[in-house]
Amino acid sequence: MKSENIQSNTSAPFLAGRAFGTFHTETALTIVNRLLKDAKGIHTAQDMKDYCNGYKETLSGSTGSKDTQTSMVRTVLKVATGLDAKLCEYHKVKTPAAGQKVVQKHIDKGAKGIDSLSKALRIPSAGKAEGDGDSEGDTGTNETQGALDAWWAACEKLGHSDKFGLTTDEMLAHVAQVLAK
Repeated sequence: MKSENIQSNTSAPFLAGRAFGTFHTETALTIVNRLLKDAKGIHTAQDMKDYCNGYKETLSGSTGSKDTQTSMVRTVLKVATGLDAKLCEYHKVKTPAAGQKVVQKHIDKGAKGIDSLSKALRIPSAGKAEGDGDSEGDTGTNETQGALDAWWAACEKLGHSDKFGLTTDEMLAHVAQVLAK
């Protein structure tokens, strides 16, 4: 009898964790389905901008975190609304309905949250898409890579300075936001 109690007490946290994991997955799926539903009411770039600004306003956390989360939502909306030429060309989307089908297809394939869905919808880097290199952002030469590394180091140094006081995450979030536009 005692061993049963020990066993049930030992597995209770595990079972609770599994229950929370299931809840988390279901909630993430509910969120992406809601975003897909809301996309049907977004018809212009201004509508999308207003939607994203409203979403960002409700978020808590650092500015960089808010920017990153908003950028992920914007990526999904760009495909679901057919409002981004590059993403639509990549996904062969000609209408908002076709964009919504693409988004739904990625949800069905396992992209259950905003983060995984936006990653699935992004255009792969040129280096990966062409198979020219193993690393994302492969530039082709060591000289160019060295120049990019030096440039980024200078950017980080300036960003971390007392003048700006940014974290690396905040800088990366801004770069992601600029690239998502």
